[in-house]
Amino acid sequence: MNDGILFYWFLWMGWIVSTFLMKKGQLRNQCVFMTLLGIILSGVNIHLSIGSMNAAFVFFLVMAFVHVIKNSHQIFFFVTSSFIVATAFVSIELFALYDPAKLFVSKELMILIFLTLLVITLARSKKDHFSLIAIGLFIGDAAYQFIILRLAGKVEIGSLYVMDLFASTSMMLLFMVVLVDMFKKIRRTAFKRVTSAKQI
Repeated sequence: MNDGILFYWFLWMGWIVSTFLMKKGQLRNQCVFMTLLGIILSGVNIHLSIGSMNAAFVFFLVMAFVHVIKNSHQIFFFVTSSFIVATAFVSIELFALYDPAKLFVSKELMILIFLTLLVITLARSKKDHFSLIAIGLFIGDAAYQFIILRLAGKVEIGSLYVMDLFASTSMMLLFMVVLVDMFKKIRRTAFKRVTSAKQI
């Protein structure tokens, strides 16, 4: 599978859902704006003296920082959690680089599952999921690129491979949140039925 396919597929799907299926409001406008601008900026690279950086990745990072600034009383939590996510990403990437024969499943799938479970464990609320994965992946990818700079010869922060991981992990987290909310609603409905049956 070519790098970038999952990123574009998930973002186009997100744009279609938010544009045509979501109720009009601030949340809908934010989703439409972020997905469409993310798609547009994904083809733009910010050139650095030692490499390049994907503009869409920087945009999502800025959006994550906006959320962190709004919740500045939790700054220590965000810093600590983001570095944990970054460390996990770098560790798996380095392990796959130096000893790929010991990986029982594909590296991408392992990172996806591990980061999803890690963010679910660390996050205090649903809104923290996106910020943690965006900041954590950015720090992790930047650190990994500088570690392998001598091998690669250049830095490529926010490559389409990383954007695939970002989009896949975000969709997995969104799916988990929706699934948990659905089970909560089912549980509340069942509890109300049992309570009304007891009153009769």
